[in-house]
Amino acid sequence: MEYSAGNVSNLFWFVETKETVRLLSDLSMDEIAGKVTSENLFQQKDMKRAKRQFNVIRKRLESLPDELSAMIATADIRTSKLIVFIGCMATDRLLFELIYEVYRDKLHMGGTHISDADLNIFFKNKQDQSEKVAGMSDNSIKKLKQTYCKYMFEAGLLAGKIAEKNVVRPYIEPELKDALKKNAMDKYLAALSGLLM
Repeated sequence: MEYSAGNVSNLFWFVETKETVRLLSDLSMDEIAGKVTSENLFQQKDMKRAKRQFNVIRKRLESLPDELSAMIATADIRTSKLIVFIGCMATDRLLFELIYEVYRDKLHMGGTHISDADLNIFFKNKQDQSEKVAGMSDNSIKKLKQTYCKYMFEAGLLAGKIAEKNVVRPYIEPELKDALKKNAMDKYLAALSGLLM
């Protein structure tokens, strides 16, 4: 998967993702796409934005094994949000690597917060390793940092004030652990739990 700054304008969209999963029990993705525009399912002012939002949600859901995406509708809210976050990571290499290299390390080493310096070092390293990331504007990187931190707050991985970014170790239900292992997604489990691989 290529590095991309595409998520600068995307939100976490938990409620919309859960609604999409709920509708999948009766409708196909294409039928839901039709409802998004014909019924303004996600209540967007702009239909172009609604279509783009749905396409991002669709991509995230399609990146997950069926077992995991189905759990979004049935699991408790905390677990559902973690699965939506896994979908975000599965479609965004930079986000996955941030969680795997920075957040996981904080959990493993007992770090209490993610600092601006942690984020700056991570992005500087990625710029040194990848021409694609090196070509991203300073503004895009600034927005990505904000977007990724918002995702982490919404998924329950960070708490406190935005400036503090206090690290929270999520409780990962045994059912979710098993599903990740069964579907060869051990790296995602390690990223979210601080386990070494």
